Amino acid sequence: MSKTHFMEAAEACIANGERLLNDVDWMIWEERPSATCFVLATIAQGEFAKAFFLFLVDKGIIPWNSFVARATRDHSCKQLLGLVLNHLDDWNEAETERRHRQFMADIEEHKCLIAAYDNSSIATDRTQIWARIEELGKKLDLHFELPASVADAIFILRHEKIGRWVSKTWSWSEKPTHDPFAKRIARGKLDQEKQDALYVRLACDGRVAKTPTTVKYEEAKAAMELAKKMRWFVKHSIEKGTGTGRDYDKIELAFKSAFESLTEDVESLAS
Repeated sequence: MSKTHFMEAAEACIANGERLLNDVDWMIWEERPSATCFVLATIAQGEFAKAFFLFLVDKGIIPWNSFVARATRDHSCKQLLGLVLNHLDDWNEAETERRHRQFMADIEEHKCLIAAYDNSSIATDRTQIWARIEELGKKLDLHFELPASVADAIFILRHEKIGRWVSKTWSWSEKPTHDPFAKRIARGKLDQEKQDALYVRLACDGRVAKTPTTVKYEEAKAAMELAKKMRWFVKHSIEKGTGTGRDYDKIELAFKSAFESLTEDVESLAS
């Protein structure tokens, strides 16, 4: 089966990210400047995030148009995707299996408690059983929820970034409250860190505010390790033809829900 041009582009992004990481690997062990390693690792993260974007487009989760194309070139958009990727890769098979077993056990206990509640006629017993039912209900609800930072990264990407490119005139009737970390990424926090690792930043009065020499080895190493995690997840997903990892099904559903109106929004703008 031939590959789509989206998959070919995704693989090209991965290859370029790997090339950058190879340079980081060589430099970081040779005690080269940490700032350069940090910058290259951060750019590699962006390439893997772009590959993930293309993977979602290829699967029909996200529609392709000029605004989505623009998002693949926008640093904060790719960094929001990086936040999602970091969550997806935060897992291992043993932990995933343990969580699944616990989830199924909680489901079974919930069913038994409902039956016990219906069959009990003693008020005190029913009160105790109901308290446990509510406790388990809250726990099960959490199983289906994404962390706020991850859910908001998807929401901000679709509505605050791409949505505002589609139409600059709309506004929220009631402005949502976003996760602080996701909001900082959208506002360019990570991109500013990359810029500070490249250039001397000047204060308003012309004094030196920050130089690349302040980047620490630990920061460069952490950026490299994160890039490697992102690479593994995207490559593994493309090879299998489906996403894997922690909460992938929930994340795919969140992307579908967020982007299902995009084509209609774009067509409305053109009409």
